Amino acid sequence: MGKIKSFFSKAKRVAWEHKRISIVAVVILLIIGFVVWPKGSKQILTEKVKKQDVVKLVSITGNVDAQTFVNLTFQMGGTLSYLGVKTGDSVKVYQTIATLDQRTVQKNIQIALANYAEQRNAFDATSNSYNDTPSQQATSNQMRRILEDNQYDLNKAVASVELQDLVRQQSVLTSPIAGIVTRADAVTTGVNVTPATTFTITDPGSLGFKMEVDEADIGQIKIGQAVNVSLDSFPNDNLKLTVKKIDFVNHVTSSGGNAFYVEAALPMQNNYRVGMSGNADIVIDTRNNTIAIQSSDIFDNNYVYVKTAKGFTKRKLNLGLQSDTEAQILSGLSEEDTVAIDPTSVPQNQIVKN
Repeated sequence: MGKIKSFFSKAKRVAWEHKRISIVAVVILLIIGFVVWPKGSKQILTEKVKKQDVVKLVSITGNVDAQTFVNLTFQMGGTLSYLGVKTGDSVKVYQTIATLDQRTVQKNIQIALANYAEQRNAFDATSNSYNDTPSQQATSNQMRRILEDNQYDLNKAVASVELQDLVRQQSVLTSPIAGIVTRADAVTTGVNVTPATTFTITDPGSLGFKMEVDEADIGQIKIGQAVNVSLDSFPNDNLKLTVKKIDFVNHVTSSGGNAFYVEAALPMQNNYRVGMSGNADIVIDTRNNTIAIQSSDIFDNNYVYVKTAKGFTKRKLNLGLQSDTEAQILSGLSEEDTVAIDPTSVPQNQIVKN
């Protein structure tokens, strides 16, 4: 009995002395158990194959722009004597916008007319002296030169009058279209203006949504395609528009790439303004009520994992129209088949051969 008590006492003392070693050993055993202990299998997410709409889109941004507008400028500088509009005013067709001081022009016209009258009298007097003989029928070289010079002087007098009248016409700006004044560089009369002074008239009935389509996508865009537009200023206005114009020549974007402008006409709406931005989806193609799955279900271009009673089997598909999120299935799947949503989540031990 004494020997037994002595053994347990000695064992207890050894265990106490090696307490740290014992704790480390227990921790190591727990870690090993955690690593090698069988774990429950990870859930594999699936979806049923069903019929749905597949819509291929080109999504881009754009802004409201006017398809019809004019920039009016004077052909010469001068003093502004009349200003009939300001920014925001509505104008009619052929309405006078602004006029330069015409006093100098009128004086020049008077001088040109006087010179013409004087030259006309000289022309008639010379013609009478030669019995109204045309220069082509002159009987001598001297006579022909006199008659030709007489005609030249008259022609110059006529051209001078026409030129001064043209200057008078160019001192008046009129609008060739009806619209709204969206730019007026001059705001008061009595100031000097130059050919750079600009008045812009914009037709509000010609507003459209202008989009910048990348060169890689422009081949898919066609006149007449549907465009769904949402303006930032009117997010609740889901506009259903149509492609009306595609630029024939590209332009360089701010990032240095190549792009083309595509325009869709906006409906008549007084609340829309030039420069408003928004988002657009151009509908490239549509397949309605067709068998389709998510594009993320597909791997290696045209394969999916189909769930069976024994696991998952790899199946090849024949694809049709593909959007950014869905793919039309022409063959390889039937309605109500079940496929893995994330092919990478299917473990190798659950993949069975056909």
